[in-house]
Amino acid sequence: MTKRKGVRLTKTKIDQAPLGATVWDSEVRGFGVRTTPSGVRAYILQYRTHMGEQGKLTLGRFPTMTVDEARKLAREHRVAIDKGGNPSRERRESRESPTLADYATNYCEVYGPQKGLKPNTLKEASRVLAWYALPRYGRRKIAELSSADVRAMIGAAREKSGAGQANRLRAVLSKIFNLAIADDIRTSNPCKGVEKCPENARWEYLPPEHVRRLLNACDAYHDQEGANAIRILLFTGARKSEVLRAEWSQFDLEKGYWNKPSSHTKVKRLHRLALAPETVAILRNMYAARRSSFVFPGVDGCKPRHDIKRPWKAILESAGVGHYRVHDLRRTTASFMLSTQSDLATVGKALGHTQAQTTMRYATLFQSVQRDGSERAVQAMLRD
Repeated sequence: MTKRKGVRLTKTKIDQAPLGATVWDSEVRGFGVRTTPSGVRAYILQYRTHMGEQGKLTLGRFPTMTVDEARKLAREHRVAIDKGGNPSRERRESRESPTLADYATNYCEVYGPQKGLKPNTLKEASRVLAWYALPRYGRRKIAELSSADVRAMIGAAREKSGAGQANRLRAVLSKIFNLAIADDIRTSNPCKGVEKCPENARWEYLPPEHVRRLLNACDAYHDQEGANAIRILLFTGARKSEVLRAEWSQFDLEKGYWNKPSSHTKVKRLHRLALAPETVAILRNMYAARRSSFVFPGVDGCKPRHDIKRPWKAILESAGVGHYRVHDLRRTTASFMLSTQSDLATVGKALGHTQAQTTMRYATLFQSVQRDGSERAVQAMLRD
């Protein structure tokens, strides 16, 4: 770079600079002020790195930035350049660095489908990101986000929608940051420094009287295919997606088994479920009137039924048992099994769980069974 003769830049020198000229500073090499023909003045820094790369930075405008502030910034850049840095390249890389929104799109539209994540899982991930993370942080570089930023996102989710949604957001963000680590965009996951929000476990299940009223309402409901879906959910403890996506080829009605394929189960494992005779009887009646390869076909029979929101709402109202979620039927099955002397291992096997801790969160003893146990314990304590 040609050595230039400079002057010590001051406000007066800059004011006197001719239009279209560049005035160089005598104190910091490569630091100067460029004046455009229209009179706009900007501080610049020209440099050459140890590798011979040439670059030029615009540091700020005069008089918004003072001469002393600009000279200090130029000096800091010069120190970085002398240590082997290249501020122009670093700025360019920073501009091109992916944002949180970029990684959110990649996770939901590319990575997730490639890994076989369920559509509903990706839909939920996209939803919590769109509601709680992307509006404020979507344009931020993923490499720059900190644990404090993650806490802010999760705090907003907890305040608006509760601990459950906040923890779902944390889980999705953690997976996204792990992808950035794998891509060498980050070196750490900021979610590691953010604790999960404590959640109150959901223990809702239908007590025996509510089950009887629900089944009576199923008998009276006009759409018996929808009613059968509810009966099978209750009698098997299966997940809604497993029941609605079930195909006749999965069932051995002679031996009374349902072989759920790994692609239909949450744990991605084949689940062989022994069916109660009452469940087999329902399925045999349905098989005799089948109109599709799906047990619960959609309107055209080419795809499975999408949901049972309408029959579930109508049957609940008819039964007069209050509000329950469809997933509470799974808890009900587990609680009935545990309260009728099945052990946790048997309950877990029926539900397709791989960990006993998961089963313990589902299976709750009926209050009457718990009371009987307490009474027997107290009587034994008082017995002579």
